[in-house]
Amino acid sequence: MRTTLAAPPWCDANVRDASERHRAPLLADYSTTMTSSTTTSTTLPDRRAFLHDVLGAGVAVASTTLLAGCATAAGGATVAGNTGTPAAAPLADWDMSWQKKLGRYKTAYDAPEIQEGAVLSYAASALSGYKQAVHAGDREFTPVLVLRHLAAVMALDDAMWDRLALGESRKLKDPTTGEPNTKRNPFLTYSSADKSSYTGAEATMTRLVEQGAIFLVCNRALGAVGRALRAKDPASFPTQDAAMAEMRKHVVPGAYLMPNGIFAVSAAQDAGCHYMRVLV
Repeated sequence: MRTTLAAPPWCDANVRDASERHRAPLLADYSTTMTSSTTTSTTLPDRRAFLHDVLGAGVAVASTTLLAGCATAAGGATVAGNTGTPAAAPLADWDMSWQKKLGRYKTAYDAPEIQEGAVLSYAASALSGYKQAVHAGDREFTPVLVLRHLAAVMALDDAMWDRLALGESRKLKDPTTGEPNTKRNPFLTYSSADKSSYTGAEATMTRLVEQGAIFLVCNRALGAVGRALRAKDPASFPTQDAAMAEMRKHVVPGAYLMPNGIFAVSAAQDAGCHYMRVLV
């Protein structure tokens, strides 16, 4: 009998791969133990001790693997002795000052997908509701929008959207003309000429930041943008680090890069935020 430790679905492929690498030797050792136990007499206390060891070791491996896989930052470096696992940048590289800017009321909106900017509508609706229902003053309610996985590109400016044709790859329309493959970030700003806006005037990223909203952006997810930039212009960006440095220049004001999105969600809750997953 073999015990299989399945990685939870919210953890990425890197974590599942790491889990397999760490798990195999452990189970192999216990497989040998179990095989030998069928040919020799084993007392009841021995069996109990064996099961205790299996369960204890399994929990230890699962915990170590998940923490290592979900709490590392994107980048070219690797952790010594664990080839392929991105190494976390020094703490000083991550601006955590946003935790001190939260109001009396605060909710983290977890957005792993763009979903036509649904996370922005969630935040704008909550802002409006707090003002109407509890007469919250300016910045008394702080929406914390976590843009991770596919939604991370929402935090990039118009220049980067145009440069990498992000509107085309995400199949998003131009907010003004309604034509497919927008060349600008359709969630960033609004004008009266925008007849096909995804957001309206009150739910743009710019307007939400004006009202105190905080955007936390998954640095790991933006690694894919860095790779696309490098592929498009390898002469200017010979390394992934160079491409990431350029990409970070195009993160919009009010957005904070975090090592990864899972950490961002956890850090928001550590700071007292309620949690809401964005679903449409």
